[in-house]
Amino acid sequence: MPGTRGAAAIGAAAVLALTAGCGMLGLGEDAEKSDADRLVEMLNESNRVDSELAAAEFRIVEQCLEAAGYTVHEPWMMQAYEPEVQDSLTSYYPHEAFLVGADEAAEYGFGQWANSPDGWEDPAAEDYYAAEEEEYEEEGTWEEPDTTEWDALAPEDQYGWYVAYQGQEYAEWQYGTAQDYADMMSGEGEWSEEGVDESAEEGEEEVDDGSIDVGEDDMDEEPKPGGCQLEMIEALYGEPELVEETYEGEGGSEESYSYWSYRPENPSWADETMWEDIEAAYGAKMADLQGELVDCITGKGYEGWEFDEYNSLPVYEFFNALYYQDASEEEQDMMLGDSDAVIPPLPEDAGDSYEDWKAYEIQTAVDFDACGEEVGYVDASEKAYEEVHVEAYAAIEQDVYAWQEEMNDAISKAQELLDA
Repeated sequence: MPGTRGAAAIGAAAVLALTAGCGMLGLGEDAEKSDADRLVEMLNESNRVDSELAAAEFRIVEQCLEAAGYTVHEPWMMQAYEPEVQDSLTSYYPHEAFLVGADEAAEYGFGQWANSPDGWEDPAAEDYYAAEEEEYEEEGTWEEPDTTEWDALAPEDQYGWYVAYQGQEYAEWQYGTAQDYADMMSGEGEWSEEGVDESAEEGEEEVDDGSIDVGEDDMDEEPKPGGCQLEMIEALYGEPELVEETYEGEGGSEESYSYWSYRPENPSWADETMWEDIEAAYGAKMADLQGELVDCITGKGYEGWEFDEYNSLPVYEFFNALYYQDASEEEQDMMLGDSDAVIPPLPEDAGDSYEDWKAYEIQTAVDFDACGEEVGYVDASEKAYEEVHVEAYAAIEQDVYAWQEEMNDAISKAQELLDA
């Protein structure tokens, strides 16, 4: 968790009063709201502050670039975004992976048949994917930026923009030299299909003259940002900081990577420890019902199922194993990967054809949902998951309010720079 707790001695009420003009709640209103509603308001205000600050950073960088003669900007780099508006502390519930609802279960099962080799040819898959896409579109839309002006620039002008934006060292780290970039954009460099000899031994590439060979092993550490981006960072936050993160690699070995950080991190962007605590607290609340649900589905003939560390039943892994049991080893590795999920043995009554497996999946989903209804799993799960989220976000509430105040100060500083 970011070390802002010491700076959060100011009470929530005082911070709310200070930031009331930025959309925060007043004391009277806040007192009437539930803990969950108050915390959702907090997250939405953080999203708004983050979006406004990012837009201000882009404007400062653009002002710097234009002073250097670059009036057309790379739209993907300078793309502003609308702040996300949340209506809940949670965006999903763990049970949604294995209790999909009676209607969906009866029509689509868990939907895993649509991802199988034979399922790709199943006409019903189009309806399933269309329904999934419609649901996704309802959750929010995003438009790609207009790249017309940028695409019309010559490669040397585009490369010059990158140098002015983040510095020569950063541009070379990301794109190579100006000539490398020009070759790449013309199709003669790294991204050219002609540049790869498919007959080469696995793990080796032969590239034509003028191409860039920047394999994963050759990638150097990310250089410090320069150019107009560094000017913006120093003006608003001071010197950027090189941060090193570690993670568990293959075979349990400890791996690390580094990146440059400059803006104080929003405490509500939970770290791994917070999410682990949420899952553990949720699992403790649901332990008895999880046992009842497993007993119920076992009684219906589904033996060997158990909850995983994410408080879910591994339906994805089980049905991948079912549908890909006759596939090549390469396909199995691609779809099953190195998952350590414990799945039941494939039952004989699942059949031996795609049609049999699909019917078995749909019946499984229907029976799981019936057991969920019988033990009251969904309502209890939603209640428990919301409760543990309230507890987790309430624990960092003061840190978040302090961060909001600090970022609002940065927004004011940015506006002064833009108005100067």
